[in-house]
Amino acid sequence: MLDVSDVRLASGWKCAILQIVDDYGRCYYPHNMSFAETHSEKVERLRIQLEKVHQMLVNGEAELADQKADIQAFEFEFAAHVGQLLDQLAAVEVQVNQYLARIQQMRDETQFGEGYESVDRQFERSWRTSPQKEAVPPPTKPPTTPNEAQIKKLYRRLARAFHPDMAQDDADRAYRTEMMAAVNDAYAARSMAELMAIERELAGRKKSEDKLDPRDALSDVDMIAALQNEIKRCRRRLQEIELEMQTMHNQPMVALALEMKLAKQEGRNLLDEMVAELERKIARKSVELDMLRSQFTDLF
Repeated sequence: MLDVSDVRLASGWKCAILQIVDDYGRCYYPHNMSFAETHSEKVERLRIQLEKVHQMLVNGEAELADQKADIQAFEFEFAAHVGQLLDQLAAVEVQVNQYLARIQQMRDETQFGEGYESVDRQFERSWRTSPQKEAVPPPTKPPTTPNEAQIKKLYRRLARAFHPDMAQDDADRAYRTEMMAAVNDAYAARSMAELMAIERELAGRKKSEDKLDPRDALSDVDMIAALQNEIKRCRRRLQEIELEMQTMHNQPMVALALEMKLAKQEGRNLLDEMVAELERKIARKSVELDMLRSQFTDLF
């Protein structure tokens, strides 16, 4: 019969033992056997756990980046089809309201005397400022690329390497944060050249790290604490990503994109329908504007 030390060293047992672990790092063993986990075993177990959590984090970051890119692409499509018509309709409505106000003012002055100002106009002048419409530039069209799968693969590799939650100290975290931002920008732009340049920098950094003095390595106790902290950070970031993805669905553009998909399943093109409706509104408002101009001229 195997004694305790034989059981711990038996082939296959160590692997099984490492996997029977809860989220707090406590180990459970078959047949109520309880073995003290050595520091080196705990380091190995936490490394495996961190690798799994980090892979989930990389996938989550990639999915979040994909959704943001999809939203940006839809915003460009929406602006290209509908944006100009919305601006045109808004401009006609402003002119209509201006003529209505001027006609009413002239009628009031004819009835009550020059300089008369209605209570409504006094209130509006005193408490409301005319809104200044800011010019909103159309979203930048995301460039297309035939190497989407390669770009995504490279992005995930770089995200895994540079993610701030894998930092060892504050200086390393600052560097990783800067590089991760560059990685995300390059991925959003679908720029293979930029991603490859970042990969070359990563390769150079790894060569420098390989030359470090082995005596600078962390002790098992320090490594355990560092790994546990990184696991916690990764899990917090995963929660942040999940919350951001949930919040993203409340954005008007996301809701409109979903409506478009549902309409497409019914054989309809929602953007074309919106264009047609806006053109009808512009036509009606233009007729109204012409009538108001004529009325205003007749008052002189």
